[in-house]
Amino acid sequence: MTSTTRPILIGAACAVLLVAAVVGGFLLLRPAGKVGTAQAAPSTVVVVFALAGEDNAVTAQVVATVDYATGRYELVDTTKTVSIPGTSYSQLRDAYPFGGAEAVATALTDGTAQAGAAWVDVSPAAWKRLLAAGFDATMTEAFDTYDETTDRYSEFVVGPQHVAVADLGGLVNGLPYLAEEARAEPMKGLVVASMRALATAKPGDGIETILTADQWNAFARTLKVE
Repeated sequence: MTSTTRPILIGAACAVLLVAAVVGGFLLLRPAGKVGTAQAAPSTVVVVFALAGEDNAVTAQVVATVDYATGRYELVDTTKTVSIPGTSYSQLRDAYPFGGAEAVATALTDGTAQAGAAWVDVSPAAWKRLLAAGFDATMTEAFDTYDETTDRYSEFVVGPQHVAVADLGGLVNGLPYLAEEARAEPMKGLVVASMRALATAKPGDGIETILTADQWNAFARTLKVE
């Protein structure tokens, strides 16, 4: 290589590097493309609160369907018989391990994609966080339970009482053993507290949803908690 060609090659290399730097800088400074998340407004939102049961399996402990337009919600029986493809399970609550709230919503609609349906998934950790301050509930029958997941003994007396979040597992595991009429009042207290807390929360950190940010805001704003 001669002394005359070396400066030319170095100059060419510098030019290439300069162009690359300019292009790279342009790409870095250019606004990132937005990911499209637009979808049709849902007609119904299936809300699922999950927690480990007596067998330590995390299942859907509370399921509610919310009318997106009015914010009114209805509690769904988690022991409702449904079809869960590929499994031998037949209760709605048991759909959760096979796809979370989305699987529960699908099972609730007999395995078909219901037009206008959406879902909200509240994990065990998120549910406990929402109820960190505890909640008020009225017991119509006294009972006690032992929660193996937390090694905690919980006792519930007849009448109004404040339930600590540490006793959440004991409550949801003990209620199924009560008669239907005895479950209604304590379940109402649990659901009202859970939905009220959800209405002030945001997706993320254990709360997942298919709703867009705008749809979530509308959902939370119209949610009627009574």
